[in-house]
Amino acid sequence: MATDAERAEALRAAADFLVGAGVARIPLPPQLKAPLNVVAPTAVESIALEVAKILSSTGNPTVPKPKRKRKDPKMSKALKQSNARYRKKNGALRSGATQAKIMAYAHKLRRKM
Repeated sequence: MATDAERAEALRAAADFLVGAGVARIPLPPQLKAPLNVVAPTAVESIALEVAKILSSTGNPTVPKPKRKRKDPKMSKALKQSNARYRKKNGALRSGATQAKIMAYAHKLRRKM
């Protein structure tokens, strides 16, 4: 299994190759390409180091957990009432009813609670 340093080195090498190929294809005069050749590897290296920091010891990127919102019991009750009004017993929408109308009515009920 590769270490973080080996992974970072591999990423850096791959990024250097991709940036080098991209810089070579840019239709610029040679005097303007020289600064790009100097700046690109340092930019790639900093990006590769950031990627290496993100990688955990297992190689999986760390993903922040989504924040959970607290449920609003009043809105829950309003949605139940609104759905009871705009839906049939089998769960299908009544004629002329839309999800937008259900939500609008639920919000109206919620404001009254």
